[in-house]
Parts: sequence; C-alpha cells; structure tokens
Amino acid sequence: MSSLSPSTSPLSTWSLPQGQAVTIKPRTAGVLRVVSGRAWATLDVSRHTPLTETGDHFVALGHDLRLRAGQRVVVEAWAYKGQDGIQLEWVPQPENCMATRWQANVVQPLRDIGHGLALVVRAMGRLLAGLAGYAELLTAGRGKVLRGLESNAP
Repeated sequence: MSSLSPSTSPLSTWSLPQGQAVTIKPRTAGVLRVVSGRAWATLDVSRHTPLTETGDHFVALGHDLRLRAGQRVVVEAWAYKGQDGIQLEWVPQPENCMATRWQANVVQPLRDIGHGLALVVRAMGRLLAGLAGYAELLTAGRGKVLRGLESNAP
C-alpha cells in the first residue's frame, strides 16, 4: 500500500490498478473525484471526526468525496464493468472556501455537542417508554391476575 499527500497544486490525477490500495492524507481541504471506474474509500476514525464522516464510502463517476486537511483515507479500486483500475483526481478547495478558525474551533464542537445531546434525549425517551411498559408488571400481584409465564408459582 502506498501513500500520497496531495498538496495545493491546481489538479493532481493518478491511476490506481485493481488490487492495490493507496493512503491519502491531503495537506489542504479538497475533493477526491473518480475520473473512471469506482473507488472504495475508508475514512479514518478519530476523536475529532463526526461519525457521519467515517467508515466506508463507495465513490463512483460523478460523485465526489470531500476531505479535510489532514484527514486520512484509504482508497482502492472497486471492480466495475471489467475495468482493471481507477483514475482519481484531487481538486484542492479554494482558500476562500476553507473553514475559518472560528468554525473549526467553536462552531463544529458546538454542533457535535448538539448531536450528542440529541442522542441523550432520544435514549432517555426510549428508556422512559421501556420503563412505562414494565409498569403493569411491577404493579402485578396487587389485585391483578398474572398470566402463566408472569407468575412465580413453585
């Protein structure tokens, strides 16, 4: 497996034969574009990466994979209509479109906290609904006839 670090050059294109993988860790934000074939890309998991941006992605012609600066991805050719490999193109993001320091250090962590709180609220709702479903079982035996499997017969 080889490694590439696309830079801020206007456009980088390279071929990747079937059965080989390449690790890409761009120095600047940009787009990984498939020029021909299909690619299987596995994005690295880190504590700073939202879960929606990690894992396996299949990138076909006409679809782009956006990468942040320093984000690591492993790419390999995914067989498509008898093609032997793929051609990839790195398109760096223009400087004026890059996230500002404020967005990266304040806005994104606030979004992550919001997503985390939403998960906590959803889990609490499911917990309360589950406990409410057991309320009749907890009050059983106080004047209620239990079904066969609910009783504690000797």
